Amino acid sequence: MKSLRYTWALVRYRPGLFLVNCLLWGAFHTIPIASGLLSRAYFDTLSGEATSGWSLWYLVAMMGLAGAVRVGVFRVGFNKFVYIWYLLEAVVRRNLMHWALQGPGSHPLTESASQSVTRFREDVGDVSDYVEAWMDMAGILLFALVALVVMFRIDPLITVVVAAPVLGMAYLTNRLSTRLRAYRKAHREAASKVTGFIGEIFGAYQAVKVASAERPVLDRFGALNETRRQRALRDVLLAEALGSINWTVVDLTVSIVLLLGASKVRGGSFSVGDLALFIYYLSLMSGYMRYVGDMIARHKRMQVAYERLDQFLAGAPENALVEHAPVYLEGDIPEVPLATATAVDRLEHLEVRGLDYHYADEGKGVEGIDLLLPRGSLTVVTGRIGAGKTTLLKALLGLVPAEGGEIRWNGQAVEDPATFFVPPRSAYTPQVPLLVSEPLRDNILMGLPADDEELQSAIHLAVMEHDLEAMEQGLETVVGPRGVRLSGGQTQRAAAARMFIRRPELLIFDDLSSRLDVETERILWERLFAERDGGGEAPTCLVVSHRRAVLQRADQIIVLEGGRVTARGTLEELLATSAEMRALWRGRFADDEAAPDERPEKAVPAALPMASSAS
Repeated sequence: MKSLRYTWALVRYRPGLFLVNCLLWGAFHTIPIASGLLSRAYFDTLSGEATSGWSLWYLVAMMGLAGAVRVGVFRVGFNKFVYIWYLLEAVVRRNLMHWALQGPGSHPLTESASQSVTRFREDVGDVSDYVEAWMDMAGILLFALVALVVMFRIDPLITVVVAAPVLGMAYLTNRLSTRLRAYRKAHREAASKVTGFIGEIFGAYQAVKVASAERPVLDRFGALNETRRQRALRDVLLAEALGSINWTVVDLTVSIVLLLGASKVRGGSFSVGDLALFIYYLSLMSGYMRYVGDMIARHKRMQVAYERLDQFLAGAPENALVEHAPVYLEGDIPEVPLATATAVDRLEHLEVRGLDYHYADEGKGVEGIDLLLPRGSLTVVTGRIGAGKTTLLKALLGLVPAEGGEIRWNGQAVEDPATFFVPPRSAYTPQVPLLVSEPLRDNILMGLPADDEELQSAIHLAVMEHDLEAMEQGLETVVGPRGVRLSGGQTQRAAAARMFIRRPELLIFDDLSSRLDVETERILWERLFAERDGGGEAPTCLVVSHRRAVLQRADQIIVLEGGRVTARGTLEELLATSAEMRALWRGRFADDEAAPDERPEKAVPAALPMASSAS
């Protein structure tokens, strides 16, 4: 079974630590064997039935010593348990995060980020709960076995009375295991939907207010919570019902043992010490009876947890969830090595042949894309909304899995674009960049060590110096969801500065200027290509854009229609040969400035909206 294989893999992550925990908790659970025997001897000594010859004070001292040793074992064991608990949770969460970050496009989340939180929290917690249960189980089983042997040698009948409820509860819990599993799975799914909806509300609160949709949103939220309440009630109620039955059975068992024991004491076949031993062992076994039932329930919850975690890792290699990778819970965290450019990383030419990708739900995408980007060139991809511009970039970068074609960097095949197209080889700015709730400086650097001169140079290229002057704390201004909300254009330029400071060989922009005014965009491109304009070497750029400032600078323009390249060439060539380019120029770009072949007074209003993620 996969879930047991996963658990075994986690145990083998630190087998020595797991074994130490098993020994410590085994000792904790078996020390009461000696305590019970000492208790028996103590009460037999008080009643004059003792045969050991030990004094009362010696027995009291030994019982105190056994208790002290058990407390000491608990303290050491608890420290070891806490460490392995957090260690194994860290391993699983590290593997989940590693897969999520390895290629977000290639390995998309199966649900919203908010819903995924329940996988990282509750489901991972169920996994560690199950491993922790096995550390206790060995000691519990050993205690139960030895205790039953001791009691059986004293009185077989009462021992059977003690053992029968354990077997009965284990049988009952096993019979209800399928229902336990189904209820837990339904509960977790309902909780994920509530968490996901909360995230969606926070992300779209402005749209909700504009549409005056507060009441429908609250109604939907209430319906999701009601479903969660009902499923949680079934899940918890079944678990608590099993627990209540367990305790009821325990109470009945204790009562029967007391009645039988008292009768046998009066008959002389059972000593007071024997009765004390039975009651002492039974008081512990009553808790262990419930623990055994809970262990079976944990097993079912663990299966649900592994199923949900596997769904999160859809497409991941087998055993990726429990891969043995380093985590750092103590000591210094090692520094992350920064990639430095080598001669192999230097881009001479990038070639793309026959690149294909189609979205499964609607069949749209790109097909048969050919590109050639020489060093220092500026290539612009343009087209109508839905033509496939953004999809082309994502397929090239490995953010969606290409279905066909090949990509070659300086003639060498790129096997895994998602891990290849990163700094220092390339950097990418999407249509809607993300900023985290940290100072602007950290949003640009993202851990990159850079001096102030390099940082100021990147800010200058991104045309952000005047924006910084308006910020009271400058680069230390906290931006992002819980900080200063930058405008769309400021966010794009902050992301551009993040890209520029890494000095990659290839710059890839997805409609960088979609939220910039014409003048700011003109300045940005002038600064970026200042060296080329002065006779120097310019960066190699692949740009999705509809803006005149960049089209007029382009060495080549790629025109997309329906996911296919229908024309390529310079602006002058395409205006002369491509009807689609002329239509785009006259319709979409007329709001920038009058086209060369149009009179200003007859400029046609923009017929197409600005580029969006749909393209």
